[in-house]
Amino acid sequence: MLPLFPRHDAQQTVYADTQRSLSRAAFLGAAQALAQRLPPQTHCLNLCEDRLFFMLGFYAALLRGQCTLLPASRTESCLADITRNHPHITALCDGPQLFAGIACLYLDASLLNAPPLHTDDGIPPTTLAAELYTSGSTGVPQAHRKTWAMLVQGAQHLTAELNLEGTLLGSVPSQHMFGLESTLLLPTQAGLTLAGGCPLLPQDIQSAMQQLASPVWWMTTPMHLRACVHSGLQFPKLAGIVCATQTLAPDLARAAETVFQSSLHEIYGCTETGAIGLRRPAQTSVWRLLPDWKMTRRADHTWISGQRSSEALCLPDHIESLPDGQFLLHGRHASLIKVGGKRMHLDALNQILLSVPGVLDGVFVQPVEGGRLTALVVATEPNPTVLLAALRKQVDPVFLPRPIHWVPSLPRNATGKLPLHALHQLLNHVST
Repeated sequence: MLPLFPRHDAQQTVYADTQRSLSRAAFLGAAQALAQRLPPQTHCLNLCEDRLFFMLGFYAALLRGQCTLLPASRTESCLADITRNHPHITALCDGPQLFAGIACLYLDASLLNAPPLHTDDGIPPTTLAAELYTSGSTGVPQAHRKTWAMLVQGAQHLTAELNLEGTLLGSVPSQHMFGLESTLLLPTQAGLTLAGGCPLLPQDIQSAMQQLASPVWWMTTPMHLRACVHSGLQFPKLAGIVCATQTLAPDLARAAETVFQSSLHEIYGCTETGAIGLRRPAQTSVWRLLPDWKMTRRADHTWISGQRSSEALCLPDHIESLPDGQFLLHGRHASLIKVGGKRMHLDALNQILLSVPGVLDGVFVQPVEGGRLTALVVATEPNPTVLLAALRKQVDPVFLPRPIHWVPSLPRNATGKLPLHALHQLLNHVST
């Protein structure tokens, strides 16, 4: 049996926000009360936005032996795919929004009146705990199942690598793999207090950090990190930062360590595996593999195997293996393009674009029908001459974008990724 809170004692705070705090005993009592209200099904759908109610719903499902379904988004098409495979599913909800064709069980503060539960008997390791869906940034979202042991092992390895203590604040939703690992499993397995809320804008992030007692760890994405660094705001000193979902540029990492006066750790992973490796990008481009994974080379691809996967998986990235479990990332195989007989990763071009002063956000796009690269750019003062001059210093002329489209924003999802279909929709819109 693997406990939910292996490092908390019964009276230690596991969750706190501006209105309430819950000890381990109080939280387990509320989770058990919710578990008893769940319909007798094998799966449930967790659509809660509030950090506490999502956490309660996830652990209540575990206590009831149910697998939590975590869709990539809440679009009608995405939820329709879920209900097609699970036609009698019940959704856990914490707001008035209605979801067509889905029965909802609403969570509210009355759950917190349940008697405390002082024992943490744990969950069988082989319990199917979660079914997560890929973001769709490179195609159709795919489902991946995780046992309770897989999730616990990932959090335990991250805990061993990071010197975690105090309170954990998340600027990333819990419904995807990095969010689930960093804002749910990591604090509960490492003995931290999870802070309520999911601040996204720099002013809200600053306010949330100022209200928390040190030490504070921040779980975030490059999108939110970049916005805070460029905001000019003063932020409290943090104990540490953990970032994921996109490869982080070294200059942004160094700027973030200066702004927050703390170390910044980057996770490499994917929905299929969870966390695979760590690095400190302000100091090195080299990643170190977490000890429960093994990488092997087959033809032009890297495969990974370990206890957190039921089978060997082919990684989508071009990886260069180094001695002693270290490796380098060179971009996704799907992002490798060939123009004029020369090769380049779109991921590398995007990092160069984002490093140009005045560029708030941007992405290179290769049109579906082929031809010259184009760029979608969000900038403080759009100026194609200045932008192209800056790009020419680092980019071969064959890869310079023609044309450049200036847009007010990019269609990034909650984790900062750009779903492929949304990106091409925007490109089609600005091109017509």
